[in-house]
Amino acid sequence: MRFLTGSFVAISAAVLMTSCGAGGDNQGLEYAPNMYHSVAYEPYSQIVDEDAGRWLTSIDYPDGYAEFFNSNKYNPFRMNMRETPANTVSRNKHGWLPYRLGKDSLAFASTLKSPLDSTAAVVAEGKILYEMYCDHCHGPKGAGDGKVSEKYNGVPNYKSDALKNITEGHIFHVITHGKNLMWAHGSQISPEDRWKIAKYVKTLQK
Repeated sequence: MRFLTGSFVAISAAVLMTSCGAGGDNQGLEYAPNMYHSVAYEPYSQIVDEDAGRWLTSIDYPDGYAEFFNSNKYNPFRMNMRETPANTVSRNKHGWLPYRLGKDSLAFASTLKSPLDSTAAVVAEGKILYEMYCDHCHGPKGAGDGKVSEKYNGVPNYKSDALKNITEGHIFHVITHGKNLMWAHGSQISPEDRWKIAKYVKTLQK
């Protein structure tokens, strides 16, 4: 009797485990299906049925729609992406316009004034950013003696006579577009952070 009972339990367990297996069109059982089926917003393919994917819904959305619904019913044509209004220009959180000076406008950029005040907090944040983005080439004191300079000659020394009088606008422009061996970092560092780095570089020159 014990043998039969044990055999029945073993066979039942094997069947149960087999039913959880995945293969072919059968992907098995899913414990948390919404973790497997993330639904991203698709700008060109809208699902307007708010009950689409109701069988999968495990979250009580405040608007009552189901898992696959991905339209924005508050925008015209239910689209999630909208063109900006004509004749408008995007600004950042400070209201600054995009930096439009080209790479060859260094002389004019040198006349620009930083929009940030020279507070201790701004300089401290500039130091952190400098150590993150600049230290490896320009060195901790701006002397052009970073680790990268051991392989590439020509990393400028900020304290040299040729550079000691450069402006924050000059530094900001070079960070944005690059110069000589230095590549452009405008896509990696926000305008606000570039100005903070410029502030800190000026303190190194003192």
